[in-house]
Amino acid sequence: MRPNTHVLCREVKDGAVLIHLETNQIYDLNRTGYRIWQLLQEGSDSSAIRNRIQLEFDVDPAVAASELQSLLDRLSSEGLIEEEKDAAGPAA
Repeated sequence: MRPNTHVLCREVKDGAVLIHLETNQIYDLNRTGYRIWQLLQEGSDSSAIRNRIQLEFDVDPAVAASELQSLLDRLSSEGLIEEEKDAAGPAA
């Protein structure tokens, strides 16, 4: 997963604001959500993000996995993130 190229992210005091330029919708992310967004921007996969969130926020592994999946589902349903496109194209 990666951030949609039509979404702007601006850091605010306790997290970030996402603006979907195609829908003009605005979304708030808390500090943890913003960190997840940053890791998505860096190209981290969900497993790596879960591990980083566990360590950085000292959270139980099951809680980290559940909360991460919940956020990724919401971001995806709102069109804020999308599947990575394979640069090589479909396998032959």
